[in-house]
Amino acid sequence: MDTSTLRWILIIIGVLIVGSIFLFGNPDRQRKPKASRRDESKPRRRGRKGASMRREPTLDGIDEGGADSGAEAGVEGEAGGQGELDIGGAEASAPKAPPKPRKPAGPPPDKIISLFLLARDNHMINGAELLQATVSTGMEFGDMNIFHRMHEASERPLFSLANAAKPGQFERDEWNTFETSGVVLFLTLPGPERALDTWDAMLATARRIGEILQADLLDEERNPFTRQREAQVREEMRDYDRSKSRRE
Repeated sequence: MDTSTLRWILIIIGVLIVGSIFLFGNPDRQRKPKASRRDESKPRRRGRKGASMRREPTLDGIDEGGADSGAEAGVEGEAGGQGELDIGGAEASAPKAPPKPRKPAGPPPDKIISLFLLARDNHMINGAELLQATVSTGMEFGDMNIFHRMHEASERPLFSLANAAKPGQFERDEWNTFETSGVVLFLTLPGPERALDTWDAMLATARRIGEILQADLLDEERNPFTRQREAQVREEMRDYDRSKSRRE
């Protein structure tokens, strides 16, 4: 055998060896197709001795299989790490207490008497001026964010003062920037005192606040408050006191 022929034989043998190593010496290449075929053809299932099979949860922890199925579910919770879902405990599942019923509103007032104070010459009443006027006339800032003249022996106010502009209330923390064109004083009947006495007190307070704020006194329809209208209101208050005394 000449040298050239021997050389070709060695080359062919070397190629065969390299091919054999490539085909049979790579275990990962052999296992991957098998694993892929197994995953595609059959779902992965394990017996009881290994990790447990996944089971759908039931409402009471016991399915149609009886007590044995409940035991298997318990094993699943320990082995698979998926136990009962407890969110907030018993408190979360407890029904919320029904909202407390609102207190029934009291009867509507028999009568409301009001007086307006409108600033003159398009002047705007600021917070400092209003506070000075209310403090000077014995009114207190309180319920519903408005001012009240309180009765000494009752929690009910004799009369109140609100903003003439909607929504009618004042903001406690905005006195430095507050402005309004007018305010309104009003009383409701029945009140803690006789109607005529309460009216006289409110009228005197309105006139004093009008002087401090340089505001015009108007009736409930925002017309100038005249002596004739004053006499009419006083007569209405007397009639109300008389009718109330008869009812009592």
